[in-house]
Amino acid sequence: MSPTFPAIGFRQDVGRYATPGLEKFVEFSSSEDFAICNGWELKYGARNGMVLVDSELRSWRVVSVTRLGIVPPLWSFLLRFLLQQAPYWVDQELEPLEPITLDQLKDRMAASVLSNPDDWRDDEAIAGEDGPPQDEQEMLDARVAGIRAADSVEAIWEFLYCR
Repeated sequence: MSPTFPAIGFRQDVGRYATPGLEKFVEFSSSEDFAICNGWELKYGARNGMVLVDSELRSWRVVSVTRLGIVPPLWSFLLRFLLQQAPYWVDQELEPLEPITLDQLKDRMAASVLSNPDDWRDDEAIAGEDGPPQDEQEMLDARVAGIRAADSVEAIWEFLYCR
């Protein structure tokens, strides 16, 4: 059985400046989006062990990632290669896990938002570049409240990425 999208992936913080034990989440809008991985993710194993939760709340663990080839166009690849953002097609082996509840998903996402404020704050809004300055904690609390108010994975997706 294949995941349905949109889906949310929970992965450990990886990379040169990673915080050990810190969990982050990433979004995948489609199966094609999930089948593409950038050079940085491959270099640091960002998807290894990631837990994917699909729009039906089914879960899988990524147990292996195999690079298949370059995502065209080649000119874009060359530029992005220098920044470790070159896109590659990948094949991922998924191990089924027990489904989770929507409340469990929301709790995990809320914890990630609060433990990763740099990923979720809007520096321009905090600085007041487009109006009065906003408080960072109020912004994070609003994101958490929006996640908690959602009634589906799709509603969480809409709240976080489509407004």
